[in-house]
Parts: sequence; structure tokens; C-alpha cells
Amino acid sequence: MGLILFYEVIMRYFFNSPTVWTQEVSVYLFMWCMFGGAAYALQKGKHVNIDLLTMRMSEKKQSLLKVLTSLVGVAFCSEIAVQGWGMIASAVKYQKHSPTPLQIPLWIPQSALFVGFALLALQFVVIVLDEFDFLRTGERPAVQEGGHR
Repeated sequence: MGLILFYEVIMRYFFNSPTVWTQEVSVYLFMWCMFGGAAYALQKGKHVNIDLLTMRMSEKKQSLLKVLTSLVGVAFCSEIAVQGWGMIASAVKYQKHSPTPLQIPLWIPQSALFVGFALLALQFVVIVLDEFDFLRTGERPAVQEGGHR
């Protein structure tokens, strides 16, 4: 994405020949990176976390809260993924394309929403399973580095 935008700057300012495709492709790449990276960030525990209240809780209460918030996350992300699937189905059925000279089939960028939120929902399920395991055994796997498997 950075190379595409760099190319656009060179073409626009040095050759006075802007392109028609760089902005659209950059936005689509950004969508894939953002939605694809969200589940990875959640897995590694690198998402935004407000721990002002939770750091004062016992580890068991923290785990119960993680289960509750992760179940809400599963429900929310699953609903977004289902809606994303509907958008993809509609785009394929009606052969929707971007209203730009590239005419990219819209199911391609819309797939980022579905894939990203489906992966997020699955990662929330993994967190719930990990926390249930901790609540059952009282131990956390040694391989965790602040995140989840």
C-alpha cells in the first residue's frame, strides 16, 4: 500500500500524470489489512485494553469478565460477519462493481469485512475456551505471551 501511494506521489508531482487506480486499490488493501489484523491483535493481546478497574480484581473475576465480554464479542462479530456475507451474496447476485474505471467486483473488498469479523468471532471463541480452561484448572498455558492461542 505504501509503495502504491509512493508511486502516485511520484507520478502526480514529478510527471504531472496522476493515476486513477491507486486510491481505490490502497483503500481496499487497507481494509484487508485492518480487518485481517484485528483477530491477530486480539490473539496477541495487543488490542486497546482499559484495565483501570480490572487490575484490582482477582484473577478469577478477571477471567469471568473476559468470558462475558468475549461472549458479547462473539455475538457482535458473528452478526457483522453474517451481514458481510449478505453483502457479498448481493454483490455477486447483482454483479456489482466499483463505480470507478477499475470496475472491481465489489465482493472482493466486501469479503474483507466477512473474513475479518469471522476471524474475530473465532478468536473470541478461543478466548472463551481458554478462560473456561483456566477457571476449571486454575492454570494458564506457559506458551501465552499476554495473548491467547
